[in-house]
Amino acid sequence: MATPDTDEADRVQAVVKSLDVLEALWQAEGAGVTELTERTGLAKSTVHAHLTTLRSKGYVVQDGDEYRLSLRFLSFGEHVKHAEPLYAAAEAPIEDLANQTGERVLCSTEQNGLGTVIRACDGDRSVTSSIDVGTPTYLHCSAGGKAILAHFDDEKIDRIIASWGLPAFTDETITDRETLIAELEEIRETGIAYNHGEYLPGISAIGAPILDNDGAVCGAVTIVGPQHRLETEWEHDELQNQLLSTANTIEVNLLFAE
Repeated sequence: MATPDTDEADRVQAVVKSLDVLEALWQAEGAGVTELTERTGLAKSTVHAHLTTLRSKGYVVQDGDEYRLSLRFLSFGEHVKHAEPLYAAAEAPIEDLANQTGERVLCSTEQNGLGTVIRACDGDRSVTSSIDVGTPTYLHCSAGGKAILAHFDDEKIDRIIASWGLPAFTDETITDRETLIAELEEIRETGIAYNHGEYLPGISAIGAPILDNDGAVCGAVTIVGPQHRLETEWEHDELQNQLLSTANTIEVNLLFAE
């Protein structure tokens, strides 16, 4: 995934390089110095120096010529999950929705202009997807992302577009601001957002926002499935009502968690 536009003067380049190495290790699920050099574009000596430092601090482990992220990241992940109120509030409702629909159900939130899945549950006919817990996603090409964007003001939407752009992932992806804004206005009116194969070919989704007690958006719940099946079923009120009921249940859970 690309990085947002940032003032280079504000970046500490050594930290950027270490993070690049960590992200490359994560994506590769373990790699040697040569592969990491290719993935990061850094010099081999630089990659080795950062790996040595990260290993000395316990963030990387070495097995022969291969390096992997260490289990130390588990403590970070557990802390981040449980510090997010939406994580606990969504657990039972999305499991119920997955059982009702048989589809894959996601709960996501926005941070730094990107969406992140914080809960995922599979039904008995779920499709396999590369989107899972912790996966960062662009907001403009997902149902949950558009449900969230629709509840931001124009200034925040423009900041997100300026930072991340509107890249195309399939031929169906919305890539111009005017079309996106028009769709977001419709989502505000209906309370339902759609993804017509805009991120993954043949995979569609229907999403609804999750609002806090003040009416501010704090996340979204999404049903994901094969395009031919889901787009037939979402024409029926039952699927939309199930989705909206789940979003409302999560909202109530958040209210009583405060």
